[in-house]
Amino acid sequence: MTCERYWREGVVLAERGLDDPHREGCLDCARAHASRQELLEALPLIGADIPEDPYWQARVWERIEGTAARPPWRWRWQLAGALAAAAALLLWIGVGRDRSGRDQPDEVRPSVEVTESDVPIRSTVVNGNHRHTGHVRDHLLAKAGATSEIRIYRENHLVLQCPSPQASAECVRDPHLTTVDLLLSVPGTYDVIIIGAPFTLPPNRPDEDVAALESAALSYEEHIVVIR
Repeated sequence: MTCERYWREGVVLAERGLDDPHREGCLDCARAHASRQELLEALPLIGADIPEDPYWQARVWERIEGTAARPPWRWRWQLAGALAAAAALLLWIGVGRDRSGRDQPDEVRPSVEVTESDVPIRSTVVNGNHRHTGHVRDHLLAKAGATSEIRIYRENHLVLQCPSPQASAECVRDPHLTTVDLLLSVPGTYDVIIIGAPFTLPPNRPDEDVAALESAALSYEEHIVVIR
């Protein structure tokens, strides 16, 4: 029976640069990891010859087979699927350009505003640090893409997570946008972390979340809001 653990859990540990004791003693998982490494080394070749060379996939396999033995057919099938997905991504990027050669507009950029009567106030960006000030009864309005997650802390305690297991009137999501509209009823320092992609780790403290995001090489923005 073939071990399937690597593609469920081991690949996540590998992407984060963490040790995987199971892989050291499992031949199936070690082979899967080696196949993934070969794929990563071969990916830079994708797209180099696509317009004029219909045999680019064969060239990639020649490159892989020139440095290591061909993986078992099962792993080769998984690698072929990953290469096809990468090629589809390249095609999507090409389609996403208009006739002038410029990219179409990106997904919604993350933003945080402190508002009073729906008018943005007292928000600044200094040396790349997002800092905002406001008063009790102001609103904190945060926006991000549809797949983003927004976490709001006050004095290191979680106030709101969007999305979250519990429904919340302050959190609204649609196919294009994630929005949080939070009434700031308690003074203090609020830490807003906007994560650009789904993040599996549960909320901890802002500094621990940021450390985990940086370790996983995930994009995020952090905003500090001081309410008096």
